[in-house]
Amino acid sequence: MMKTGQKRIILVGNLDKPEARSLGAELLEWLAGKTQVVAENIEGEIDLRNPPPADFVITLGGDGTILATVREMADNQLPIIGVNIGKLGFLAEFSIDQLKQHFEQILSDETMISPRIMLNCRISGPDREKEYVSNAVNELAITAGPPFRMIEVSIAIGEEDLAVCAGDGLVVSTPTGSTAYNLSAGGPILHARLEAAVITPLAAHSLNFRPMVIDLKKPIVLRCRDCRGEHLTMAKHPGDAAIDGNGALRSLMETWGPAVAAIDGQINVPLKRHDEVVITCAPERFLLVRSPEQSQWRLLSTKLHWGVLPSYNRNET
Repeated sequence: MMKTGQKRIILVGNLDKPEARSLGAELLEWLAGKTQVVAENIEGEIDLRNPPPADFVITLGGDGTILATVREMADNQLPIIGVNIGKLGFLAEFSIDQLKQHFEQILSDETMISPRIMLNCRISGPDREKEYVSNAVNELAITAGPPFRMIEVSIAIGEEDLAVCAGDGLVVSTPTGSTAYNLSAGGPILHARLEAAVITPLAAHSLNFRPMVIDLKKPIVLRCRDCRGEHLTMAKHPGDAAIDGNGALRSLMETWGPAVAAIDGQINVPLKRHDEVVITCAPERFLLVRSPEQSQWRLLSTKLHWGVLPSYNRNET
């Protein structure tokens, strides 16, 4: 029976990680009596698109577990407490010990909850049966599909045509995602609470195309043009005869279209010719519980070594 004032918790473990089940069982035992666990996938099942009433979600995994959980919750967003058993843990800021240490503060201190924007991504076109819709926590990236050559992506802001990016594609990132794919592509780091997006080219075929930060008062509209180099050949296996560009390769291109839209690096949507990708600010907010032990800027230093000086040999003369 739930005690008066007791918080309700949903526990989501990434069961692809071998240690998640045993750590999840340990965490369930520790949570007993402190909160009411209203849903969990360690011993049971969860439908995050229609969750029971709850106050927090604890994810046991890594950043990818958080991204997938947030997208699955759609418009039923709850504060996420990320417990890291993955590699980097940039969003999943807590260890098991840190969660236990700060648990009472997490449940009572609303200032630890950091609301961040998400991108609402809608993909439509004359050759699609229905529109594809998904939120993106980190980014939407458009990259080349078969035959993996340079593509051209036109960019419009509302009704105004902005530019055409020729290269490997581009990334449209949230401030939360500015330290992910965007950063690796040479884009700027944004404060996580800003309501803005970054458009960053991928290997642009021009020195004049640089990342830009824009507000989201108007939609970002992307259209992918045809790949260049359609008549290239492609071998099936080493030593096999190459497949002519007018044969199987062209069939593959017609199936996939000239490019792929990748959402948070987890969902890949092949773009058909004449597809349009419309990006707006999602009405829901991603609610991340931050660790009181470090700020966003300290995380950049400790996790990504941003601003860290080289290791000078002080003994050299």
